[in-house]
Amino acid sequence: MAGIFITKRMTVAIPASGIPYTVGPDGNIVLGAMTLDVHFDVSPTWLELALEHLAVAKRREGERNAAWTGSDEDLKASTLEREFEASMQAIVAAAIAIDAFYSSVRKKAEVPEELVTTWRQNRTSRPVQVAEVLRIAFGLAGSGFDALRENLQEIYRYRDLATHPSGDIKPAILDSELGVGVEWRFQYFRHANADLAVKTTMRILSELATFGKPKNEAVHLYAEMLRQRLEQMGIVTRQVDDEPADASAEQRQA
Repeated sequence: MAGIFITKRMTVAIPASGIPYTVGPDGNIVLGAMTLDVHFDVSPTWLELALEHLAVAKRREGERNAAWTGSDEDLKASTLEREFEASMQAIVAAAIAIDAFYSSVRKKAEVPEELVTTWRQNRTSRPVQVAEVLRIAFGLAGSGFDALRENLQEIYRYRDLATHPSGDIKPAILDSELGVGVEWRFQYFRHANADLAVKTTMRILSELATFGKPKNEAVHLYAEMLRQRLEQMGIVTRQVDDEPADASAEQRQA
């Protein structure tokens, strides 16, 4: 390996065996090549992707509203599908952002091993595990924790509907905005629901990173790095109704 490329957003650590050495015949220590451990936190990256897809979903919603005032059935169908695509991607990206955040925190939180064993035995759902790890890591309690758990369950429910789709043919459901029957995905995956999921995810990450009360130094250091990353990316104070800086999310849908 010629070297390691390190960016400002990466965490770098020297492992216990990172500086090998030998003792020469003269008793002097001869240092070998240093090795490094590196980590790039993808949680804010996925959150930014979710925000980009959300902006696309908002535009698609406007196009859909305009199309459904006319009589072009093909245009109605295409705009409905485009809004569905962008909204689904926004929701899935938001859920992955939470999952990445949870994975980083769990490595650092002092989660009792017996609790992990209980989860495994009871096949505890992912959102319940995530909520409990965040409770332990940040000392959450009361109504705040209850709200977090409920929000996580909803976001993961939508994530599962997108990533584990059923192939069953089901009755159409009434579209709450269009007043006609549609395939259920078009009702679930639309801008309004994506907006709620992404903004809730942004609030969870930014509030825990900024105002959370980490229970150990490792969680504190991670939360501080995450807070700085979110601020650098403009996510903590960002108005998510704004358009993304580029059309990269829209291009990914092609």
